[in-house]
Amino acid sequence: MFKRINAGLATISNDTTTLISEGTELKGDIAFSGTLEILGTVVGNVLSEQKDARVRILGGGVVKGDIKSAIIEVNGAVEGNIYALDHLVLEASCKVNGNVHYTNMEMRPGAQLIGSCICQQVAPPKEIAPQAAKEDAKIKDIRSNSQQTLDKQWP
Repeated sequence: MFKRINAGLATISNDTTTLISEGTELKGDIAFSGTLEILGTVVGNVLSEQKDARVRILGGGVVKGDIKSAIIEVNGAVEGNIYALDHLVLEASCKVNGNVHYTNMEMRPGAQLIGSCICQQVAPPKEIAPQAAKEDAKIKDIRSNSQQTLDKQWP
């Protein structure tokens, strides 16, 4: 019976979750992987370069510093800038005092933001520029061929 329960729990999440519990205060920068859930207080920057990293500042959680992660969910308080590389959610009870950099953002009614919202455009793939140059060359060829045909028809 326990094997079945444990097998079910193992399939829920394969990433690592780190919890900073209520009543805990951490001073210093945090570099993490997986998911970071904050119920306590962090005085310092929170950073992850992983494409699927997630920061969750839960109700009562506080971050006094900048946050940079792929996915950021704020339900507590942040005093610093937020850099959401993929997705940002500002829940109804959150308070953010700083600039927000995002590609996709959800802001629930009641969320408080003192700062600027800066949308970061996703850079187009590098292959597009050469392809566009090829298309321009094709268009020029078609135009010159058409002009030559017209010149032959209309002396």
